[in-house]
Amino acid sequence: MFYFYLMFFCFLVAKNLYPPADFDDETNTSSIIGPTNNANHKSGPVEANFLSTSSVITVASSTLSSMSFPVTFISTSENNDSIVWIFEGSTASPTTLRGNISSPSSVATRVYYQEFGRYDVVHAVSNKTDIDIIKKKDYVTYEFLDNLTIDSSNEDSWEVISEESIGWIAPNDEYFYAGCKDALISFHTLRDQITGNILPNNNVDHTLTKSFRSFGTKPKNLVFEYKMEFIDLPSVIDSDMKVSLSYNPVIDLGSGISSSTLSESHELWSDSSYDVTNFRQIVIPLPNLRDFDLIFTKYPSVLDEQNNQKHPFTVCVRGIRIVAAE
Repeated sequence: MFYFYLMFFCFLVAKNLYPPADFDDETNTSSIIGPTNNANHKSGPVEANFLSTSSVITVASSTLSSMSFPVTFISTSENNDSIVWIFEGSTASPTTLRGNISSPSSVATRVYYQEFGRYDVVHAVSNKTDIDIIKKKDYVTYEFLDNLTIDSSNEDSWEVISEESIGWIAPNDEYFYAGCKDALISFHTLRDQITGNILPNNNVDHTLTKSFRSFGTKPKNLVFEYKMEFIDLPSVIDSDMKVSLSYNPVIDLGSGISSSTLSESHELWSDSSYDVTNFRQIVIPLPNLRDFDLIFTKYPSVLDEQNNQKHPFTVCVRGIRIVAAE
């Protein structure tokens, strides 16, 4: 009988000292929270839970600089006396905040996020006899979502680099194209909006560029969707036509030497196939640089005797994001 009571006592102690099975963090539980053993505190079961004002932060600015975004977390736990928060990736100092239910700043806590990433949130509560810990993995995500605009006077927009200021077109009412809704488009044939005449830069490279600054040095991926549509599919392989994505690193050499942009762009991805008639998603690792330029280029197909493309095609790009790498 003594052995039975001993085992039962051990079971109760283990129940109070260890978190639920779904808490998979390697951190020692006792370093996060434990029963208070305070005679004046509440007793009985507790359950950790919380709400937040946001969990997904997206920005359209191509210059992050010192931008930071607040998120307020509110504990909805009951019957507890002590509260602990752990905010991975936040600018809170320290990232582990401890308090009690009599402190409003512990029940409702505001912290800030400044760098791209996916961040865990841990919330722990306890009273004199029980504890509970909840960990929400990748609860807060912070990423760049492109605004898909073209305006050389706006640093947050793309800029067309070609013989004339057209070649790529941002989504708008005048150039609405059902096949490429909400996408940057380089049409198979570019015409003057008034006369309808084919523009002279129809058979040159159509280049679209954008500058990105202060994007941190953490590993990050560029994500976008694209498709290519041909008027008539080529009967033979056309090695000229292609759509590509390149980047220019912008490096500050320091010590009185001004920053400079390398003259040659470096290709990250390209496609010259004939079967991309539906949108496909591309995920490309970006160099771990703070400052860089991205360039989308549509190369024309081979030209006929009249200097026109033999196999004109349309390229559409949408859903451009920069996210933290896995």
